Amino acid sequence: MVGKQLQIAMNEADEKDFVAFLRSAADIRLIEAFAPTIEELWVDGFHPIFKGHHTYAIWNTAFAWTPEYGTVGEQAHDPNSVGWRYVSNADGAPLLHMTRSNSLSGVSGRLFWAKDFAAPGGLAYDVASFSQWIDSVWRWVRRHGKKSKDLDRPAGAYGTKPAVR
Repeated sequence: MVGKQLQIAMNEADEKDFVAFLRSAADIRLIEAFAPTIEELWVDGFHPIFKGHHTYAIWNTAFAWTPEYGTVGEQAHDPNSVGWRYVSNADGAPLLHMTRSNSLSGVSGRLFWAKDFAAPGGLAYDVASFSQWIDSVWRWVRRHGKKSKDLDRPAGAYGTKPAVR
């Protein structure tokens, strides 16, 4: 089955509102894509600096999962990240992934759940219940956002506040 995704265009205030909603609806943990240590992978919110902090995973802890960790090797795209840590078993995990919007370049972000696209062996959690949670996240974004038709946000992206001109 195919996963789900939603294009977004959120600024820092939007992201804070989004995390507040997520925390009000479930016990969640935020995970950076890469960090110098395992402890630094686990964060309370999105980093205020976009560069180097644009990809996160959101774990609703109601869905059992045990993270495993890998280490960035010598062939890393960014030599400065050699030795950094990452979650190595994110494929097939009960995670909502988020790529942040970059307002400076006008590139939208996205929320996505890979579902079993990246887990050919199947998923070890309640897919129907997780899908219901994902649907509630999508509803919140659509209810609190505005689908962009202007030049301030990428076309079709949802932002949680109207763009200011």
